[in-house]
Amino acid sequence: MFSALRNRKVQIAGQTVVITALVGGTAAFVGLNKQVDLTVDGETQQVRTFADSVSDVLDANDVDVAEGDQVQPGADAEVTRGMDIIVNTVKDVDLTLDGIASEESTTGNTVAEALADLGIDPAGAEISADLDASLADVQNTAFTVVTPKTVTVVADGESTAVDLTAATAQEVIDEAGIELGDQDTVSTPLSAPISDGAVVEVLRKNTEDKTETEAIKKKVTEKNDSSLPRGEKKVETEGKDGEREVVYAVTTVNGAEVKKEKKSEKVVAEAKDEVVLIGTKKPEPAPAPEDNSDNGGDSGGSGDSGDSGDSGGTEDNGDRSPMSKAEIQQMLGGPGSRWYKIVQCESEFNPKAVNKQNNAHFGLFQFKLATWQSVGGSGNPVDAHPREQFKRAKILQERAGWGQWACA
Repeated sequence: MFSALRNRKVQIAGQTVVITALVGGTAAFVGLNKQVDLTVDGETQQVRTFADSVSDVLDANDVDVAEGDQVQPGADAEVTRGMDIIVNTVKDVDLTLDGIASEESTTGNTVAEALADLGIDPAGAEISADLDASLADVQNTAFTVVTPKTVTVVADGESTAVDLTAATAQEVIDEAGIELGDQDTVSTPLSAPISDGAVVEVLRKNTEDKTETEAIKKKVTEKNDSSLPRGEKKVETEGKDGEREVVYAVTTVNGAEVKKEKKSEKVVAEAKDEVVLIGTKKPEPAPAPEDNSDNGGDSGGSGDSGDSGDSGGTEDNGDRSPMSKAEIQQMLGGPGSRWYKIVQCESEFNPKAVNKQNNAHFGLFQFKLATWQSVGGSGNPVDAHPREQFKRAKILQERAGWGQWACA
């Protein structure tokens, strides 16, 4: 009996060991098997795993992770029951933003997420695809975005700020309702992308013919003349400028001339050449000073009276008192005298007259300084007494003739 009892105890002990082992194994199985939520590109499934790390879970479920893919939590994270494992793979998208095309990459799963990932605000923008469209569909990976912007349009003297969603300058022009002429251009190419704050200027171009009258300068020829005192000039043949009409094609941009091309020309008046005589005659030595000790002035002897039948009136008697215009006229012999005619023409009987055109002719007879000195004058004729001027004029006439004065 003792033996039977002993055997029974051994049997019971053996069964106990087996039962304990079974219970312990079940507990271990339940503890190691974990349920997690695995989301790949927005698609979620529940999986059970004995894996210790996230990367083991991904491997067990055939999820390949490439460079650039986003894994949350990290691939080395320890797996816990109820964990959310999220994988967003990197995707290539063809983006055209405000007319500029580019190739981008994103881990977003929808168009909206891609825009957020790329830092593009979709508010108010025109987008070629729905924001909720999934990038898993290849046709949604190429989309266009035109953002809202304010563009300043300058046209016809006016500047206008326009709020619009436009990608190119052409769209801005169309939105602003501006018509372009055949020659008109825009400050930026019509197909060029446009950005917020840009300025688009319309350049009104116009080309028209204009006729202008231009002078044809006369040709001036100089000839040496030995009968004229050196340096003195005298017009032998009076010249005259001509005239021509020239037709130009004039191009303007916004009213400002930018181009001018000659198309034709026509002479309406021929120019007439002018001939000018240049004196080369050497000046004669000045005469010796006269001895006026007896009468206190120049005697104006017969050599100074001037021949040629028109000697004038009063001789130089040495009187240097001021003379009136009437006295000067009387000195010259009155209206019938050639001297009267010369002085009237040259200086209007003004003994201090100066030629305003060249400031080179002086006094009653409009002497040049060199000529005045050649006939014995000193200083400037305007500082000499009218009788002294008359005296020197008669000396000049005797030596060179009446041709010294155009008015003779």
